[in-house]
Amino acid sequence: MHALILCDYSRLVWELSGLPVTNIFSDSLSTWLMWIFNVLTEEQCGLAAAILYNIWSARNTAVWEHALSRPNQTWRRSVAAVQAYRQSRPTVSASLLATTAVAGPGSVPRCYVDAGYRPHTGEATYGAVLISHHDGFIAAASGKIPGALSATMAEALACKEALSWLKNRDVTEVDILTDCLEFRNYLHSSRTANYSYLGIIIDQCRTTISLFAKCSLSYVSRNLNLHAHTLASLAFDQEHSMYWDSVPPDSIIHFIH
Repeated sequence: MHALILCDYSRLVWELSGLPVTNIFSDSLSTWLMWIFNVLTEEQCGLAAAILYNIWSARNTAVWEHALSRPNQTWRRSVAAVQAYRQSRPTVSASLLATTAVAGPGSVPRCYVDAGYRPHTGEATYGAVLISHHDGFIAAASGKIPGALSATMAEALACKEALSWLKNRDVTEVDILTDCLEFRNYLHSSRTANYSYLGIIIDQCRTTISLFAKCSLSYVSRNLNLHAHTLASLAFDQEHSMYWDSVPPDSIIHFIH
């Protein structure tokens, strides 16, 4: 636990990764691993494994060769290892590309949206990442959102926040992508009167969507929404909303192709 997670050097590497593991406390490595396997997505678990391996490798180099690489070098080696692994699996890469093509066709930008929700405190966050139709990064935003009473409500509020952010950026055409199928189904359901808090928020989303020249909302798997998911997870520790233009935050740069 000390060598891989708790020592100052390891903490710096984990902070560079942006993975939401800094709030997981344990004296047992096996317990810590079980926690992150429950919290992280499959792709994030793969990145965590690469980080663990490269921290241990850096430790061995320090012990046996009396040389220690900088934390950012260890972080870059971890990212390179994950990328090399992906490239060695062309069938999986082709499948992911095909899924991406289905999820966001056309010549308009895509906005990936996700919410974070802590039921024991009622805290909620959002993350939004705007990607061009050429798969280039355009902008991102994240922050806290008040008033969520459930995970689905948090997703609706996150979408509402993202739509307002896009309107303020003068985006007129966009495909919204969410990994919450329940919210997507609610939004596309018949417009019978629903005066619940969730129903009012969803109606507000529909109204804002109608203000765009072109705007659709579709479902994508969590694996294709990792950048927005990561920003939403990290937003729990933010004091204020954060915005990025042209250059993505370090925490999601490895998800941008």
